[in-house]
Amino acid sequence: MAISKIDRFTNLGKIQHQQYQQALESEQKVSQLIDSIDSSVAQIRQYQQDYQQDLITLQQSASTNEKLVRTRKFLQQLMQMEVDQLRQRQDLDERLQQAKALSLQKLQKARMSEKLTEKAHVEQLAANKAFDAKQMDAIATQMYNRR
Repeated sequence: MAISKIDRFTNLGKIQHQQYQQALESEQKVSQLIDSIDSSVAQIRQYQQDYQQDLITLQQSASTNEKLVRTRKFLQQLMQMEVDQLRQRQDLDERLQQAKALSLQKLQKARMSEKLTEKAHVEQLAANKAFDAKQMDAIATQMYNRR
């Protein structure tokens, strides 16, 4: 027996809905990564402020050059970490835009499948109604001819 239009479109709709859900999950994961990086950048900036304050204190207290050099070097490392994190965030922003576009595309395909399924269902109902009408006409004709 051949697969009906309704069954084909229903199966296609299920697949496209699953693909849409996967695209949404991917979008959420990227968004969570961005949130994580934002948190990390905020923490790095706080460390930078703390160590800059420490550097000022060390300079005022006539500390050893070694401590000053280590603190400056660590501050440079923190700044580089911030730059790296911001670059990574920028890349993730691009990925998020791509993920949102993909999610929208998958949603549109899922909606189209739903519409096609609905249309096939309406067509099937119309075909069933026409078939029933033909049968009723045939029965009425038989009854009329028997008289």
